[in-house]
Amino acid sequence: MGINIGKLNKRITILSYQESEDEMGQSTQELKPYKRVWATIKPLRGREYWEAKKVQEEVVYKITTRYIKGITSDMLIQYKEKIFEINSVINVEESDLILEMQCTEKVKHG
Repeated sequence: MGINIGKLNKRITILSYQESEDEMGQSTQELKPYKRVWATIKPLRGREYWEAKKVQEEVVYKITTRYIKGITSDMLIQYKEKIFEINSVINVEESDLILEMQCTEKVKHG
């Protein structure tokens, strides 16, 4: 199975938490860029629900890239102002060619 690279038309940044020390010498987790790649972003489904007296909107996306080693569900994806949580990472057909990530974007209203 190949990938149509012409469809990889969104520039995304994969973010990972990295340990660093603050000025007091305490260990902290900082979100830093891991890799910038081209991707397709396709919405799959959405829902609305109430949380803390506010309407929450949750949209699930499939984000596809060329294979990238080391991507985990602990990471986040940034596309423009949007941040996506990675729910699952699939190496399509275990071919090390295509990576599909099911991701969630949560949007707060009100």
